[in-house]
Amino acid sequence: MEVVEYLKPLDQSRKKTPKPVIIKWKDVKMVRNHSIRAVAHEIKNMSANQDFISINVIGKQSTGKTELCKNLACLVHQMADVPYNVLHLGKEELLNLEETMSNLKPTNHILIFDDIAFLSATASKQQIDQIQQVLSVIRHLKGGKDVKIILFKSFQYTKAISPFMRQNDMTFISSVDDNEMDNLITLLGKKNLSKINLLRKMQVQVKIGEKDKSYFHYPLGNKDKMYFKYHAKHPFLPYLYYNGSSCRMVVSCLRTFHTPICQVCDNPKESDETSRNLELFVNDFTTKFGTERNAKSIIKIMMMQAGKNCYNPRVAQGVRYVEKFLEKKLLSLDELAKVFNVEPTKTVLHHSKQPDFEVKP
Repeated sequence: MEVVEYLKPLDQSRKKTPKPVIIKWKDVKMVRNHSIRAVAHEIKNMSANQDFISINVIGKQSTGKTELCKNLACLVHQMADVPYNVLHLGKEELLNLEETMSNLKPTNHILIFDDIAFLSATASKQQIDQIQQVLSVIRHLKGGKDVKIILFKSFQYTKAISPFMRQNDMTFISSVDDNEMDNLITLLGKKNLSKINLLRKMQVQVKIGEKDKSYFHYPLGNKDKMYFKYHAKHPFLPYLYYNGSSCRMVVSCLRTFHTPICQVCDNPKESDETSRNLELFVNDFTTKFGTERNAKSIIKIMMMQAGKNCYNPRVAQGVRYVEKFLEKKLLSLDELAKVFNVEPTKTVLHHSKQPDFEVKP
């Protein structure tokens, strides 16, 4: 089998057909049609048009379901025109879903329910009925506040949960089991059988390769027998994506591949440890940099960098004014800085000013 990374030029005598295009994402090559960012854009658009979206992620253990949910959640909230909070909820939060939802802040949420197949095995009928009742009104938060909800549900088999819980707008398949073939054909349609078989073949390639040296191959054409080679988990893994209308292959990565630190996705829950860390920060910072006023100014700047304005309305309006002026390219930001005697400052964090992190016993 010949493995290539670029397309073989078409014979001009043959009929021209659409051909895959190879692109780069952070210097890693991939087939453009496999873009997970394009999928995130579809989810973002759907969320703008309807207030509740349910997404199923189906596949065996260790096939990347959880990381796919985390990656899509991060990409969607980055693309969205409205703010979203991202929450990863476990077994206890799901079994006590009514209480979980009552404690949510009145903002838009992306919720990830991981491996919920346990409901069929361990949850009582009363618990399942309560969960289904809460899900039916999930976007109506306590206090009459209506918000947008994007719900990810991962489980191992297509019929592992009740028909109500299986309702969805989009489906991702991370693996293909022989016992699941009939169910997958019913779910995705017989016309997509070749894509189901292709995912199964790719998953076998991922599993039988040497550690950190396994690859999976995507065919670039039916006649040329040429393939695009993906290095498995460096950073991509393959999935089937079905939006109710069409089915296609996509590849996804760890969220940290494109966003190592995300203040929305990594936002910790408030706890005793959080309180201790806050107290440690305030005491250590004021000792090294002066009053809390300095810290407030710094946090304002960092919040602005994260897309959250904490300045007064006049300052925020002024920023938008300057941005619109610069868009017309009438002046550059450096030229404006010179007019107002603003110069870049070069500095380093001295060893004596490094943060003192609390050492856990």
